[in-house]
Amino acid sequence: MLTPTPKNSLRPTGMRGLFIIWLGQMVAGIATSTALFAQIHWISEETAASGTALGYWESFYFAAYLLFVLFALFFIDHYPRKAMMLLYDFLLLSATAILLVLETSGSLRTWHIYLNAVIQGVGYAFRLPTYSSVITILVPRREYVRANGMLSLLYDTPEIFGPLLVGLLYAELGLSGILAINLISFVFSIGALLFVQIPATPADTMDLSLEGFFKEAVHGIRYILKRPGLLGIQMIFFLGNIFSGIALSYTAFYTMVALRTDGNIALADSVQSAGAWAAVVAGLAISVVGGIRRPIHTILLAWILSSLFGLTLLGIGQIFIIWVVAKVIDSFFNPVVDVAMNKFIQSKVHPDIQGRIFAASDFIAQVPFLFTPLLAGYFGDKVFEPAMRAGGTLANTFGGLVGTGHGSGYGLMIFLCGIGGALVGLWGYLVPSIRDAEKIMPDIELPPPVGLIRREKPLSSSEKKSEPMKKPRASKKPVRETVRNSRGVSTRNRKKSKK
Repeated sequence: MLTPTPKNSLRPTGMRGLFIIWLGQMVAGIATSTALFAQIHWISEETAASGTALGYWESFYFAAYLLFVLFALFFIDHYPRKAMMLLYDFLLLSATAILLVLETSGSLRTWHIYLNAVIQGVGYAFRLPTYSSVITILVPRREYVRANGMLSLLYDTPEIFGPLLVGLLYAELGLSGILAINLISFVFSIGALLFVQIPATPADTMDLSLEGFFKEAVHGIRYILKRPGLLGIQMIFFLGNIFSGIALSYTAFYTMVALRTDGNIALADSVQSAGAWAAVVAGLAISVVGGIRRPIHTILLAWILSSLFGLTLLGIGQIFIIWVVAKVIDSFFNPVVDVAMNKFIQSKVHPDIQGRIFAASDFIAQVPFLFTPLLAGYFGDKVFEPAMRAGGTLANTFGGLVGTGHGSGYGLMIFLCGIGGALVGLWGYLVPSIRDAEKIMPDIELPPPVGLIRREKPLSSSEKKSEPMKKPRASKKPVRETVRNSRGVSTRNRKKSKK
């Protein structure tokens, strides 16, 4: 059961409170993204543009994220959500401060950047499940889609401005100057969290033994495995991400662009930026309009369309403008799918365990990203590129579709991944437990997330005497109960007791 917000609290709550938190996180997120791209520049300079060094940096981050996301859910559901949100900010603030001290003293080394990537991964393991689950206790259900649309912007907008700002600031300020800006930005995010009133959820009794800790860590996965509809939709994400993880990996996309353009990788950066803009536009549209009423059908249809018209076109394309169009199509559906999935979980899973379910869902969906870049490199270099050269085994069959020059093998691989992703979405429509998951899993019943539920004041003794006597009569109609909260007065049905 949720703990109601005190009526006399002067701190902002609801959508207003969420917007203040969102604004603080947006400022810090853009600054953090700029700092991350600045670290990429620094590693490239220190290692003579070693792709292996950058690969280690990215791998350390993602491995730490996946390792800790299941353990993060244990704390998210047993401690106040505000404390977990503050933990994320303070963790990143501390890591940024240490890097700044090392850089200004001339002691910064590559392994320090790797260690910072691990800390960043741990921090992000807390971020997504916490922010997704706090929506349920902060805003009313009718605002879920709008709130999740805002949340998606926190991940897409920094991907636009981070690369742009690092290009403008790195030459002038260097890594230390950008880290200092990042450090200052946390004042906004932490200040917003301290200012907003976030309803507390009661802490469950915890088993602090090692066995109990691991039991709690896998609670979300066991919960998903016992529910065919939820498990089925997770399989859509798992299988679909195998195909999109290969097609959209830096290994596949950047290598294809470099081979098709004689090494002009800057075009790939521009395509990525265009895709980020498309995702932001989609997130804004969802925040303003809302209206996702059938989350499962939205997920399946978006997966089919993005794969069939986004990834396939990306593989077929041989010029810049085609890649931009393909990337925009694919990226536009990303926030749509994420918001639909969040709404489904928020409507079907009680807030007391949502942190664990969100974390487990995220873990299952993103496991493929641990190995998809490796698959992309292996199949691209060893299988598809040789097969698509002049006289290759696949050149005559697919040459008219993707060409036969350098990069055509990677293009064919991306194209086939698009077909595979579309088939995954179609498979979801053929499986009843997935297609009808919204009907199979009942909605949770929650009190208003802000305010107190109060019944109308009973009549006093004198008032009862003055009331005319009325003969009671049986009625099958539900009793109307008045609900008062900070958003006004409303009524809801309450079934009459049979006792």
